[in-house]
Amino acid sequence: MTEDEARKVELVRAVEIEDPEAVLLTREDRQQADGHARSREPAIEGRAAEQRFIARRAEFAAARLTTRHPGIAELLGRTGWPRWVGWAVPLVSLVAGFLANEFGTGKRLDLLAVPLLGTIAWNLLVYLGLVVAAATGKGAGPRNPIFRLVAWIGGTANRHFDRGTPLHRAANAFQQRWSERSAPLNGARIARTLHLAAALFAGGLIAGIYLRALVIEYRAGWESTFLQPEAVHALLSVVLGPASLATGVAIPPVAEIAAMRWNGAVGGVNAGPWIHLYTATVVGLVVVPRLLLAFWQGARALRLARNLPMPGREDFYVRRLLRAGGAKRGAARVTPYAYRPGEETRRRLGELLRRALGEGAEIRFDDAIEYGAEDRWLAAHALDPADDYHILLFTLSATPEAENHGALAAALTRRIAGEQPGTVPAALIDESPFRAHFAGQSGLEERIGVRLAAWRRVLGDAGLTAIPVDLSREVDDALAQRIEAGLLADGALRP
Repeated sequence: MTEDEARKVELVRAVEIEDPEAVLLTREDRQQADGHARSREPAIEGRAAEQRFIARRAEFAAARLTTRHPGIAELLGRTGWPRWVGWAVPLVSLVAGFLANEFGTGKRLDLLAVPLLGTIAWNLLVYLGLVVAAATGKGAGPRNPIFRLVAWIGGTANRHFDRGTPLHRAANAFQQRWSERSAPLNGARIARTLHLAAALFAGGLIAGIYLRALVIEYRAGWESTFLQPEAVHALLSVVLGPASLATGVAIPPVAEIAAMRWNGAVGGVNAGPWIHLYTATVVGLVVVPRLLLAFWQGARALRLARNLPMPGREDFYVRRLLRAGGAKRGAARVTPYAYRPGEETRRRLGELLRRALGEGAEIRFDDAIEYGAEDRWLAAHALDPADDYHILLFTLSATPEAENHGALAAALTRRIAGEQPGTVPAALIDESPFRAHFAGQSGLEERIGVRLAAWRRVLGDAGLTAIPVDLSREVDDALAQRIEAGLLADGALRP
């Protein structure tokens, strides 16, 4: 999936998540987007076909959004990589390198000057850092100044949206997720830019020396509070030794180095040989390696921009879209705990979930887990990677207990997160037995509210939201939409 396609996918994803009432992108829009993508990709088989389907659907939906909300187009544009950064930063570095050509005073070329030795030392430290980063797997992160600049540019587009609205929330969610999704790509671009900037800074530094040397005679020398001629000779031999071997320009012995020490206005020698040594060293240690690194990172950025990794079926949102596109019907697994729903209750729940998840959804019921047998059940049952949902079914008639109901919910949630993150855990609380038992008594709704509050506390501590449902009711679209909204709020489709 290309960078532009992936950006639109993340935008549409954010809108669909933050707009469960289908106001910004109506249900008709979403169905038309499905149909448009399906007409272009009738056989959704294989990861490549799935990615094309998702991309074409997002392109259609994003076009609808940009037509209705002009700020969306600017949001998409500002969250892209600012191309001017790729040339502005290296250009500024070139000028800075050229202007850094101030070595001491007058016509002096200080052999221990920071612009020369500092440039070499800094780049050697950078290479060491790259080696450490490669060994530890830690690269450039969001704290990088250019990362922050890109994030700030994207954030300025939010001024078009009123705070607290679904569109504003969608914009924030999109920016956060896109920043994470595009981090490898933008990291490669940043690395390419910084490597090129370092090469041009060093090139500007050397170019400035040579240009001034055409009309000025530099006198090379040194001065130091702590270093003696022997130490200076050793330092220059280490730094400039390889260049001396490559160019044939010899490094003077200690006696001549001592004679080059500045003594007021006296001291120094013609700087021509030293300029050649430093030029060869900077080119060999800075310019060439940095250009090679810039080329490598540029090639990596180009590859990622053409084929940015995006989630597949392991992501619930993707599976849901593919299911709507007819690629594969959805699946939900229902596991009752300390509750044996009757045949009619199972039928209604199955119908309810099919309405919420799609008519072709496969609904499977486990045998009920006996009270206190949750550990044995967890040990004996494996997760199914085909499940979109794994729903724990409880009865409101039971008093929720953290050591049983909560422990099962927490253990299943952790296990799904570790073994099958594409499955969404959820919890339904069937009100019908409680309502049937206390039917006709005053204050029933208040008693239900109190019991539900207790369930929400116990399951909330386990990481799930208690979704109440009265399975004695006949299933209708309103009930299905409420359950769907509850399931979405419980984490389905969330990044």
